[in-house]
Amino acid sequence: MAISIGDYLKRGPATSREIQAATGLSQTAVSRQLRQMAASVIRLKGGRSPRYAMTKNAFGGNDKLPLYMVDAHGNNTAVADVRPLAHGGFLVEPLTDMPTVLLGPNRDGHYPDLPYFLYDLAPQGFIGRQIAEEMASQSDDFPPDPRLWSVDHIGRYLVSNGDDFPGNFKFGEQAHLRVRRKPVSYTSDDYPELAENVMNGIIPGSSAGGEQPKFTAFCGERLAHVIVKFSPKGDEPTARRWRDILITEFHATEAIHAGSFPAAETRLIEGGGRLFLESQRFDRVGEHGRMSMISLQFVDAAFTGEGRGWHRAMRELYQEDLVSSQHCFDAACLWAFGLLINNTDMHLGNLSLSIEGGAFRILPVYDMCSMGFAPKSGDVRPYSFTPPADNALDELGMLTEALPAVKHMAHTFWERVADDERISDDFKSFLAQGNPIDRMV
Repeated sequence: MAISIGDYLKRGPATSREIQAATGLSQTAVSRQLRQMAASVIRLKGGRSPRYAMTKNAFGGNDKLPLYMVDAHGNNTAVADVRPLAHGGFLVEPLTDMPTVLLGPNRDGHYPDLPYFLYDLAPQGFIGRQIAEEMASQSDDFPPDPRLWSVDHIGRYLVSNGDDFPGNFKFGEQAHLRVRRKPVSYTSDDYPELAENVMNGIIPGSSAGGEQPKFTAFCGERLAHVIVKFSPKGDEPTARRWRDILITEFHATEAIHAGSFPAAETRLIEGGGRLFLESQRFDRVGEHGRMSMISLQFVDAAFTGEGRGWHRAMRELYQEDLVSSQHCFDAACLWAFGLLINNTDMHLGNLSLSIEGGAFRILPVYDMCSMGFAPKSGDVRPYSFTPPADNALDELGMLTEALPAVKHMAHTFWERVADDERISDDFKSFLAQGNPIDRMV
């Protein structure tokens, strides 16, 4: 019994000749039927002969899901249609002269899985868990842990909730139809109440990544969108330790600025028995404008697969002409600085890139703090840290001439922390033993 063209293509892409052999149809008949099926059949680029594939409806929508990019003025532009394929994977079809990096490593728009820039929008970290729990309470189909979400879960969430993701993407037809509203303005005086809301499970804005408790807000004092981390309430050892870590993040950004490297703008605020670290978002402009932001984790997974170390991942991207040598160098310097301040949490999700034409550029660093001092399973261990040797700081041989400047930046950081009256007595005692950089062999 002959198979239809539609059923055959559901198995995977095929050339006209392969379709003819499978269906018994002539070349003319195959061409005619493919033209008649034009709404649900797409032509894939690459190879000597064109291949054809069937699309399918997905994520509660149809087989043509629009991708929008928001500009610095808050205007939406439809840049592509994302086409789910019946045999699996997706095709990104440009609607404008869109950035070529959105077309994937082969520049043909064909992805065997969800495009990397959509994966990056999935809920993650502390806020992501709250979002997942809220979605699970509304539908038994959604796992309460976002790490267990399938592509279908992610896609359905993006299509139905796509109004305030990190970066400047919106996904699905509903994203374009939503009415743009003026953001609710808060001041730092509101942060204690917002923190209480977060701890009571109220979802606090967009899905900013990271495991520390936080919320997002529009700060009326700065007229800017911010991400606000906060310590536990009170003066227990765990609360004191997290206060110390937030203080190190503030001073790390100040030291990085002094070293002329890009870092988020931060400030420390006390209130309601907590310490708050407010960071101005660099993927937002004014009330409604947005800028591109994609984590190195998903860019690396899509284009190189290095999988470890900012310096290593950026070097691989540089070799693919996807970042400049300067950005590669900056990432290596920041990585070395992080090692010198006891930052044990420099995973690829903690460095982001923006799209710049057919390449990427490094964005200001964030979450740069002394995470090596963080409580482990609730246990607050005594302060202890020995900076790594030069060969560990520059294992790729990229920083020979820059290492003294990076060490100076770290030395400045430890001095600033030691002079901060807000740190705990335990931290003061540790730093009274001397600047850790001075103890390097």
